[in-house]
Amino acid sequence: MYKIMMFSGGVYKFNELKELVQDIGGFILQEMVMQTETMLHLAFPAEEEPVIKGKVKEVGGKLVDLPLAGAEIMLVAPSLGRHHAVDPMCDIAEFLRRKGAITNMMGLARGVGKRIAQIKVEEKKIIEECDAAVFIFGNFKECIEEKAKLCEGLEVPYIIVGGPPEMDIPHYVGGIGRRTERMKRKHEIEKLEQMAEGLRVELDARRREIEEDPLATSPLFIKELIDMTIPPKLGEEFSTIIHLDGLRVKLEPGEEDKVRQIEIGKRKLSDICEMKKSLYEGYLLKILPEAVTGSVF
Repeated sequence: MYKIMMFSGGVYKFNELKELVQDIGGFILQEMVMQTETMLHLAFPAEEEPVIKGKVKEVGGKLVDLPLAGAEIMLVAPSLGRHHAVDPMCDIAEFLRRKGAITNMMGLARGVGKRIAQIKVEEKKIIEECDAAVFIFGNFKECIEEKAKLCEGLEVPYIIVGGPPEMDIPHYVGGIGRRTERMKRKHEIEKLEQMAEGLRVELDARRREIEEDPLATSPLFIKELIDMTIPPKLGEEFSTIIHLDGLRVKLEPGEEDKVRQIEIGKRKLSDICEMKKSLYEGYLLKILPEAVTGSVF
């Protein structure tokens, strides 16, 4: 199991840290160098954390845990109108990004109205392309009780947030309702922390399920091979997004076959992954379990 953390510090012995990560079988997911400051997103075997911490201490940097890294999360509001998609939606998205997640936003086409709110089949499929979802349902208890039914049947972990402090519905976090200003006070940040912790628990449970039936290979390894085959374009961010059990890849027309033909050990990518066009963006690669594909290396 890989752990993902963010390193920040100076350029002193910066390359030594990168070499150490690669030597222990880790990956550099993101790198940013700004004159005398550097930032790295590192993925490495969890048992090697003491080694990484020792090196970071030696170079005078610091590590920050990213508990939601390696997950893509969809934020869902009943609509993108001003009475629904207000400050909390942006605050939640930014907070989850700081925890390492990749976030997207969606407004439901028929989500307005307590009694008539619906979620379309296509919208449900788009949400399930991500690793988890956060539903933002406002301040009114009766509305939240009705609209919580929209989440039933989802095949990915989810959290519901709303204004009332407590409600008797599953996966609910209160104190995050509609407002006209940013969430920046201490008690508001604590509510965002509570929401992020709830997501972490749900995602960790999903990770344990995957470990019981291990994937043919790690999404991190496939990401590195794809980036080597089709280098990200200048200025493009997140051309390859890691999921718990696969990846989302943004490709130009004609590049699909290049990806399918990538060699991984003694197999091709098409042998160990299911690849399909996303309803939202790019292509989805779902890695098959090793029990299905057999040994890759």
